[in-house]
Amino acid sequence: MVVRGRPARRRLVAVGLGVVALAALGATAGDAAIAGRDAGTWTSGSVTVALPAGWRATGTGWAGQYDADGRLEPALVMSPDPDRWAADPTVPGAFVGLSAGIAARTTPAGFVAERPHADCVAAPTRHTRQAGIDWVVAWFTCPRGRPVLVEAAGLGPGRAGLLYVQVAPPAGSGPDFVDSLLAGVAVR
Repeated sequence: MVVRGRPARRRLVAVGLGVVALAALGATAGDAAIAGRDAGTWTSGSVTVALPAGWRATGTGWAGQYDADGRLEPALVMSPDPDRWAADPTVPGAFVGLSAGIAARTTPAGFVAERPHADCVAAPTRHTRQAGIDWVVAWFTCPRGRPVLVEAAGLGPGRAGLLYVQVAPPAGSGPDFVDSLLAGVAVR
């Protein structure tokens, strides 16, 4: 934008535009606090997650998974860099989704078994109870792509559906990180 006129007026207009830009940024930051990002949580539909330190989340629906009304079922991706997580195997992160349709079709153990990761070595499946949800957890060590991949599924409370969490944990972390992440998944 070109501002013409006296120098003092140009400075006033420039300062005014700067104030408007800062106000717009402040409104965005305020929206983030309301959405829970600054508080360390993120909500997608009826699913809320506690974010690990330094992680952010994005997403509102599970592509290809629709509820009885034809709406996307809730899902999100959380990571230090959610935009890079899907394509960059060095970036840790997690996908979290809730599906009533999948719960009607299979069990948590059955759902996890449907994700074998053929090139990877599987550890024995384990069970853990976190925040009132019984999780089936499969840990895979892989020679290519993500070095570690964890598949977890559990039933949400009531008839909420099947919770699915796929985790690519940070390098050097173990089952405690995964259990802590699962403990932060809630359904309302």
